[in-house]
Amino acid sequence: MSALNRLTSLLSRSVGLADNPPPPENSIDAVIAQLERQTRGKPSSVPPEDIQRQAIDQFWKSQKFESFKDARSVSFGLCISSGVAGLCLMDDRQRFLAVLDSLKEWINAPRWYRRCYQGLVRSYFAYDPKNDSVSAIGRENWITLRNYLRDHVRHIVDKTGNPDWVETVIDNQQLFGKDPCRPYAEAVLKGDNSTIDHLCLHLGELKASWFMRALVLAQVRQATEFSDERFKALVPQLMALLGKNPILRDQGLILVLDRYASAAQPVLNQSLSDAAVESWGNPWLPSNETRWGGVVPAARQMVSDWLKREFIEAFFTKLAADGVGDRRRANFWLRYVKSMDIRFALGTTTLYSKDKDFVVLRQKMKGLYTELKATGSKNNAFVMTMGNLVAVEFGSAGNALYGYDRSLNLPFDLYRPVFPTKYEENSLRHDEPTRILWMQHKDGIHGYEHWEDMFEATLKQRFGITPNAVSQQTPTPMPTQLSFESTLEVQPLKSSRLGTFSMAALNSLAREKNLIVDDLSTKNGNLWVRTDNADPYVNRMLMAWEFHYRHGKGWWR
Repeated sequence: MSALNRLTSLLSRSVGLADNPPPPENSIDAVIAQLERQTRGKPSSVPPEDIQRQAIDQFWKSQKFESFKDARSVSFGLCISSGVAGLCLMDDRQRFLAVLDSLKEWINAPRWYRRCYQGLVRSYFAYDPKNDSVSAIGRENWITLRNYLRDHVRHIVDKTGNPDWVETVIDNQQLFGKDPCRPYAEAVLKGDNSTIDHLCLHLGELKASWFMRALVLAQVRQATEFSDERFKALVPQLMALLGKNPILRDQGLILVLDRYASAAQPVLNQSLSDAAVESWGNPWLPSNETRWGGVVPAARQMVSDWLKREFIEAFFTKLAADGVGDRRRANFWLRYVKSMDIRFALGTTTLYSKDKDFVVLRQKMKGLYTELKATGSKNNAFVMTMGNLVAVEFGSAGNALYGYDRSLNLPFDLYRPVFPTKYEENSLRHDEPTRILWMQHKDGIHGYEHWEDMFEATLKQRFGITPNAVSQQTPTPMPTQLSFESTLEVQPLKSSRLGTFSMAALNSLAREKNLIVDDLSTKNGNLWVRTDNADPYVNRMLMAWEFHYRHGKGWWR
């Protein structure tokens, strides 16, 4: 580019400077320098998109620049699709590297070279390396571009003075590092967005790029490094920050849940529990195994305990048949949360109520309840499995607790509607010898002042079941924090054989448990496993593999 052309370009940017024209100079270079000083605070204009496309198409064919104007236009347009091939230069390794190589022609002239560098910065922020449609080549090129920008900052610095955007790049070279948002996270968490606004002013609209998504996760990671109390205080803010974006929500939830579980005494956080269950479903259902596979086991157990506590509270208060509730039964069973798996049988009132509380509760209980067919439609049943004991409590007052041995064939199937009255098919109430336990919620009987003491003693003596031990929780070590770069490649969630069905896995289970597999799929039928539903382990496996139980016939898929 000639000095005259450079002067023309600068004059086009100096509109509005007529009130303060440059003084007469004997050297055209001095005039150019003066104009650059006067326009220093004004970001240079972006080449029009049609000009960028024209330059891109030309470079796609020749892989060389015809002029400096073309070099600058291509630098700004690395993310624009070529009309020749339908791809952008970021998605072509050979041509992308040719762009960077061709810019060497101006690398020793900072006031020229930095105008191309500025375009590369815009392309760096415009290209989203984590977009599902981005190829492996595109991600590789984006990392190459990031490293190039970091390594070439020194070439945009001019001894006679630099525009504001150059000063911004010099002061924020971490933008081209492996964790570009980390330095800004703590300030933004405190509500200070001044630095981000400054970056947007001088480097382009970062708020419309991957940068803002990475900044959200950087804030979450930053919060997880604070003390327990400071971190817990920030959880509501982090939940609001993650919002409804499924990608951000899942990645952020993993970080928050793992950190919360590592804290001493991780008491219930309702917003965190609700967000996790809404995103991934019930944490102890086998069918949700893979969805919960990203968090550490302690975090999953933590939410499981929270949810069980919520269900117990709801059952003995909101779902009580008399509408009054039974605080004593709720308090008693809350002490056994860590010892039990739970399911429900819901009466028609609870099943079909449009009350907001019931709607939300049913959603959280999804996969955990069946219908309780009863004359009293307000009644509900709560089924607890603790070791080999399966205990049934009813919501209506005056009902005894019924207990059964799950190592034997249970007298009811919770995958079908159940009944609360004796002698009905699939009833929750039975007499001996099927029933192994029957206790009334009455004080002053069998030598006990309170029924709670009788229940606790019986559970311990007959079944070895004790209340949750009161202990000081040892913090769980935090997993290695992930930077923005380390999450460029999609991290597979942890999984187990519960999550994936195959005939090989089914045959392995059949050999392990002496099951009969009857494959009728070649005859337009179903794949059957001929067994009952007495073994909880087999039940969990088959349910996770989307088998359905049919009484008297077995499991089908």
